[in-house]
Amino acid sequence: MPNPNPFGHSLKIALLLACTALVSACTTTGPTTTQGPAPVVQRPVDPVVTTPTDAETEVPDETETVVNETRAESTDIPDEPERVQAVPEGTYYNNRDGLTPPHMAGRDTKRLALLLPFSTSSSRLAQEAQSMYRAAEMAVFARDDTDVLLIALDTKGTEDGARSATKAAISAGADVILGPILANNVKAATAEARRSKTPVIAFSTDQNVAGNGTYLLSFPPEAEVQRIVDYVSSTGTTRFAFLGPDSAYGRRVKAAYEERVQQNFGEVTASETYQGNDISVMQAPAQKLARFHAEGEALARRNNNTTPMSFEAILLPEGGTALRSLAPLLPYYDIDPADVQFIGTSRWADPDTVREPALSRGLFAGPDKDTQQPFLDAYDRTYGETASTLASLAYDAVMMGAYVADGDPKKRYDRAENQQGFYGVDGLVSFDADGRPERGLAVYQILNGRFVVVDPAPRTVIGGS
Repeated sequence: MPNPNPFGHSLKIALLLACTALVSACTTTGPTTTQGPAPVVQRPVDPVVTTPTDAETEVPDETETVVNETRAESTDIPDEPERVQAVPEGTYYNNRDGLTPPHMAGRDTKRLALLLPFSTSSSRLAQEAQSMYRAAEMAVFARDDTDVLLIALDTKGTEDGARSATKAAISAGADVILGPILANNVKAATAEARRSKTPVIAFSTDQNVAGNGTYLLSFPPEAEVQRIVDYVSSTGTTRFAFLGPDSAYGRRVKAAYEERVQQNFGEVTASETYQGNDISVMQAPAQKLARFHAEGEALARRNNNTTPMSFEAILLPEGGTALRSLAPLLPYYDIDPADVQFIGTSRWADPDTVREPALSRGLFAGPDKDTQQPFLDAYDRTYGETASTLASLAYDAVMMGAYVADGDPKKRYDRAENQQGFYGVDGLVSFDADGRPERGLAVYQILNGRFVVVDPAPRTVIGGS
């Protein structure tokens, strides 16, 4: 039976700090220790890539979802991890199994290639890559075993870069590829990795790039929508409304919402969208929904309340300032939060959200914060800064990748599709052959100025064996 909990390792921060301090004088070899074998993290290699076109240097719409409201807001590109320009003679050698440090010779080395956009033109994405790289290092040093070689490669945030990085990873004998982030980069990496049947554990939220040996270790908005709709439907709600942005993210959420409501034998009775995130573009759609709701209420009263209300719950897929602008419009136009349940996605998980009175009692689905907090605390203690939005995914990817890489190479896909799933700092996740993540999400309610778990995230896969 496969290991049901391959992520079950405690963070060993003392070990991480010790290993980080004992970097060899030859900086291109990555962190090593002077006391016998230790986990090895190779610094990012700079593969040869073509010069990106102007279109490629633009940040795709997907970053709105993937790196939404990252905790680091500096506009400067941070110092990138040191790159290997040349491999010093005797430091690494290639044997028939792949890239191997001398002290790991003869060992059953698990080679994990980490593909991230270290030198992308987007400062926000470059910061994300830096933080994810550091989290991956933490995972390597936190493992009980010292058999993981992490090979970091720069995709530059382009398709050509991802393609070249994947070729370099395969040439180095990578057992599993971790990354990239952006959907078009994942697609390019998958095309190369598939030729050698190398599993890819990527970080995109675009479910269209999953499958063919590519597994998305991410939090797609569709999963959050499904979770919150299932929970609200279980309370007896059958009539739903939608009010959200006409954006790539908004359209994905809306499509998933309509599908899941129907699967729960409900109905989306009203739907309004707007373009932009300013309150001026939100007013007319909110007022139109309020008018529809008032007409439904009036009809119900004329029929002695035997006619159903127009809607009982409304999805507001916004976050930050946009959410705090949108939510108050509904009670302003006489949609009472005491009568209509306000619901949302993980974009609600912002400390400022609880300060908006209109969102009191509101419900949303998101990752289990209790499982994430120890990692976030450890990252802060180690690096003296807050982990980025996707850093925890990189940590879990290393743990999952080591599990997938362990054993018969012909069965790596089978191990990735372990029916019991994987439990990490981001909670439970499992995969089928389609590569799309089945996430264990919690349901939160805003009560008395804080987020309260009203339905915990599952810790085991239902039906798993």
